[in-house]
Formats: sequence, structure tokens, C-alpha cells
Amino acid sequence: MLLALPAAYAGEFKVEKKPFKSTVRFEGSFLPAEALVTKIDPKVWTDFTIQELVAQGGAVKKGDPIVVLDSEGIDRQLADDADTTIARKMALKGSELELANLEKTTPWLLEAAEVGYKRARDDHQYFVEISRPLQEESAKRSLQSAERYLESATEELNQLLKMYKEDDLTEETEEIILKRQRYSVESAEFRLKSAKLSTKRALEVTIPRSAVDQEQALKDAEVAWKTAREALPAALQQKRLDIKALQVADKRADAKSKDLKSDRDQMEIRASADGTIYHGEMAKGRWNPVSAAKFMKVGGKILPRVALASLIPSNAKLHLDAFVDETAAASLKEGQKGYVAPVSSPRSRLSVELGKVATHPAVDGKYHIQLMLSGEELPEGLSLVPGMKGKGKITIGDEGESLAVPSKALKEEEDGTYTVKVKSSDGQESSTAVTVGAESNGMIVVLSGLKEGQIVVTPDEPASK
Repeated sequence: MLLALPAAYAGEFKVEKKPFKSTVRFEGSFLPAEALVTKIDPKVWTDFTIQELVAQGGAVKKGDPIVVLDSEGIDRQLADDADTTIARKMALKGSELELANLEKTTPWLLEAAEVGYKRARDDHQYFVEISRPLQEESAKRSLQSAERYLESATEELNQLLKMYKEDDLTEETEEIILKRQRYSVESAEFRLKSAKLSTKRALEVTIPRSAVDQEQALKDAEVAWKTAREALPAALQQKRLDIKALQVADKRADAKSKDLKSDRDQMEIRASADGTIYHGEMAKGRWNPVSAAKFMKVGGKILPRVALASLIPSNAKLHLDAFVDETAAASLKEGQKGYVAPVSSPRSRLSVELGKVATHPAVDGKYHIQLMLSGEELPEGLSLVPGMKGKGKITIGDEGESLAVPSKALKEEEDGTYTVKVKSSDGQESSTAVTVGAESNGMIVVLSGLKEGQIVVTPDEPASK
């Protein structure tokens, strides 16, 4: 059966007067004062496959490639795009010319359709009111003329026969006259026959057909005019809209071509100065290589808007970037001094001065601080490179000779005051009210309530089994 252990064991602390300095401890990274972060921000192209790259920590000269990307696909796309652009511009120009012609010809065609309708209407009106009655009367008069001509010829022949019959002798000349008159009668008979047929045809077929044709012509002209009034302006407006759409598409295609060229330019990723390449991003007091590590290799694909590398100029000075909690940040001020020890050389001491304290927390709630190295030469055998870690502390206050006890010895009472347990010489424990001051690194200054030499009981953490 397992027995429950007590929450804490009693410890003892002897109250003594000692120098007390308030300090803030920190852990951070040695980073350059300047780092040129490299990213790509493409608009249309998506394939940025790495063929070659500068290794982590590699040295470069200004103009050297940081990475070499596979550009075959985008170069081929640019070549195709150039041909497509020429064809698109030619098609647009042709369509714009067609629109210009429509702008001119549409009013003309509308006018012509209106004129055609008015003429057909006038022709129809003239036919109904004048031409048809005239044609019918003309046909009838032609028949009457043929009838009268036959009647006249027949009467003349009868008169000649009667006259020559009374003479009981027909001379040769008279015979000729009679023969000629008979021909006239035959001709008049045929003329009458023809006139009857023509008049009948004219009155029953030709003139009615003309009336139908005139009526149809008027209807056709009216339909053509009404259709033109609707269709021609609509066709013109549609052409305008088509051209507008083509122009918009052309502008967008030009913008896409420009973006494609810009994306191609971004694929020339070169060093802007002499320096050292670190994969990932160095910014805002942090070096984050994690995202870049996923693709910064031969065959990897660079992600848009993700830092792929940071160029540290050769003349960039190192400082130490760290992050502290809100309590520590509240007590820090520019100019405060301290030291830092590289993790690789924990017994070394490098003097630092607080150069910057963030006024607002980062997303993790920590406050960014920046500590400047004193500029002294590094101890023999010690070298610093960006990304190395360091631990240290900054002195934020000096209380001089003070009584201090472990902060965990304090107990907060219900009224907000503090007490500590004091152990007397006979081993009895009693609570004593105290007032406290500065606190640092687990110790707190006692301003009143305790005397030097007293024993304060502290709760110690249970020993691990």
C-alpha cells in the first residue's frame, strides 16, 4: 500500500544581513544587428523548385546566387505568352475596326431601312389610289377600243359589199379593196379576241397580283424597318460590349504577363552584399529556420511569402535578443548593465548593456529585450556566431546590506499582509508579521518584522524517490 507524502517538508533559513541586488535573468540568442531576409512573393507562377543552394552558414559575395531555381517551365510559358499576346492584340485591333465600321454604317443602314419603308408605303398608296384604277380602266378601254375597231372594220366591209353589189360587177381594183378590208376585219377580230384575253388577264390576275405584291412589299419593308430599328442598335451595343470585354481581358492578360515576368525576375535570388547565409528568417529577435528547413534542399519547392534565407552582412555586429515575462519587463530600463555567458562557454562573462525593451508583448506574452555587447574582445578560445545561445542577468537595483528571506517563506494573510514562521531557540514556531521590499531570484527583502540571526521556517519541496 502506498502512503501519501506530505506536500512539503520544513526547512530552516538563518536571517542575515547581506548585499542584495535585484536582477533579471534571461536566456536568448546571439543575432546580428542587421539581417536581410529573402522571400519571394509571386503573383501567378507556383513552381519554384531548387536546383542549387548555398548551404546553411555558407559565405557569399555580393551578386552570388543564394539559390538557383528551375526556370525551364516559366521561360517556356513566357515564350508562349509572347506569341499569344501578339495574336490577342491583332484580334483586338480587328474587332475594334469592326466596331468603328459599325458605328458609321449603323446610322446609314437605319436610314436606308426607313427610306425603303417610306418608299414602299408611298408606292403602295399610289398603286391603290391611282395606278390600279388606271390599269383597270386602261385594260377596259383597250377592250372597248378593240370592239370599236372591229365594229368599224366590219361596218366598212359591209358598206363596200353593198356598194359593189349594186354595180353587178366587181372590178379588179374593187376586189383588192374588199380583200384588204376583209383582212382588216380579221385583224380586228383577232385584236378583239386578244384584248378580251388581255383584259380578262389584267383584271383577274395581273392587277390583283400587283396588288398582292405591293401589299407584300409594304409588309416586308415595314418588317425590315422595325427589325432594323431593334436589331441594328442592339448589334452595335453588343459589339461595344464585346470590345469592352476584349479590352478588359487584354488588360488582364497584360497584367498577368507583367506578373509572370516579375515572378521570373524574383527567381534570380542573389546576395545583395557580402556575408553569410542562414536558412530561415531572422527578425524581431528570433531566428526561425523550421519552415525553411522543409524546402531548403535540392528538389525542394520554395513556398511563397515564407522566408527562405537571411543574409547576414559581413560587417554586422552581434547582440543578444531575449524574451522576458511581464514582471521582469516592467523593471527593465535602457542602459541597465549585466552579463551574458554563451551556452558553449558557461563560465565566460561578456558584459552587456540593455539597449531596447519592448513596450508591448509578443503573441506568446513575452517582451522582447535587446542587449548590446560591450565591444570588448572575446576571451581567448571563444567565438560567437549568429544563432548561438546565451544566458545571463541584468542588475536592476541595489538595496545594499539588507535582510532577505526566501520568497517561499512568506504567507499572505486574508487582509493582504504577509507573515513568516519564526523558530525560537526552544524549537517553538510562531507567525510574525513582516513588511517586504525588493524581490529577485527567489529572495525578498524584509523591511521590518525580523532581526538578524532569527531562524525562518521555509517549506521545501519533497525529495524525489
